[in-house]
Amino acid sequence: MRRHDYPDDGACDAALAAALADALQQVFSEKPRATLALSGGRSPARVLPLLAAQPVDWQRVDVTLVDERRVGIDHADSNAGLVRRHFIEAGANAATMHPLWTGTLSVAAALDDTNRRLKAVLPADIAYLGMGPDGHFASLFPEAEPAAFESAASSVIATEAPSPPHERISMTLRCILEMPRLFLHAGGAEKRHVLEQVAAHPPSAAVPVSLLVHARPDLEVFVCD
Repeated sequence: MRRHDYPDDGACDAALAAALADALQQVFSEKPRATLALSGGRSPARVLPLLAAQPVDWQRVDVTLVDERRVGIDHADSNAGLVRRHFIEAGANAATMHPLWTGTLSVAAALDDTNRRLKAVLPADIAYLGMGPDGHFASLFPEAEPAAFESAASSVIATEAPSPPHERISMTLRCILEMPRLFLHAGGAEKRHVLEQVAAHPPSAAVPVSLLVHARPDLEVFVCD
C-alpha cells in the first residue's frame, strides 16, 4: 500500500479530496466519462463537500456507492442520502447518481435490479473506501472464508452488519478489486494499528481489509491521527 500520513483530520481530508479530484482528471484524459464509487460515514461527510468544491466537470461523472444500508434514501442511516446532502447538493449536482438500494423490491429482486443497473458503469474507475476498527470495508464484515464476499452472478451481495441497521448491500470483493484506483481513508490510532497488523501478516477473511491491502499494493491509504 501507498501510505500517506497527516497530523490531523483537516489536512488528511483536504489531501484526500484533492487526490480524488486528480484521479478523476486522469480518467478524463483517457475517456469521456468516469465512474466514482463512494462510501458513507462520518469521514466521508467531511471529505465529500471538499471534493464537490474541486474544479471537476461533474456532468462527466457517474456516482454510485460501494455499499448501502437497506433503508430509504431519506432515512438518517442512508449512504445515498449522505452522498446527496454532502456531495451532490454541495456542488456536484451535475453528476449522475446510481443508488444501490431502491427499497421497493424483495432483497433478491433488488440485488438483480441493482446488478442490472450498474452494468453500464462498472467497474468503477475510482473508489473512496473507509474501514472499521474490526477491519471491515464497504459492507464486507469479518467472515471465515473470502468466498462469503463474492457472487458468481452479481457485482453486489446482501450482507449483515454486527450493528444496526443490520441489513446491508455491498459491492463484492471482486468488483472492488477490479477498480483501477482505490483510496482508503483510515483515521485514528485503532485503525492505524489494524493497517500495520494486516501488512505484517497473511491476508485473512477474518480481517477483510487485509485482502484489499495484499491484493492491491497500489492502494492509496490516507491515515490521520
